[in-house]
Amino acid sequence: MPPRPRPLLLGYIRASVVATAIELRRMEHELEAFVEREEFSLGPVFVERGSTPGAFHALMDALGRDESVRGVLIPDLRHLSSDEQLILSRHEQGSRTPVLVVNFVPLAGGPDAASPACIGSAILERRHRRRRK
Repeated sequence: MPPRPRPLLLGYIRASVVATAIELRRMEHELEAFVEREEFSLGPVFVERGSTPGAFHALMDALGRDESVRGVLIPDLRHLSSDEQLILSRHEQGSRTPVLVVNFVPLAGGPDAASPACIGSAILERRHRRRRK
């Protein structure tokens, strides 16, 4: 039986969150390790540099072009602005684009404070708990 294809994720990193090029590369490695561990495939990693929104727009174009993409992978919640979270939550006329977070720290205020960016991580956390049992 041929191996089942892995769901495809696109990466997104906001370079202004990191201090050095070495840290940026470390974050790219974290995304790669995550998809390997969680049995996904990683497509292009879009890196937002400076104040121009080019990488996020390119990410949205890629999401619109490739129906095989299952979500967006970010290193942590600092990499998406609230506007970008809103855009992703309403992408494709109401269907949500799941955002998976490599380094997830729960938000203060509990589950009711969760944003669209937290949804994928909460699902993965439940999956990890089931694996450990």
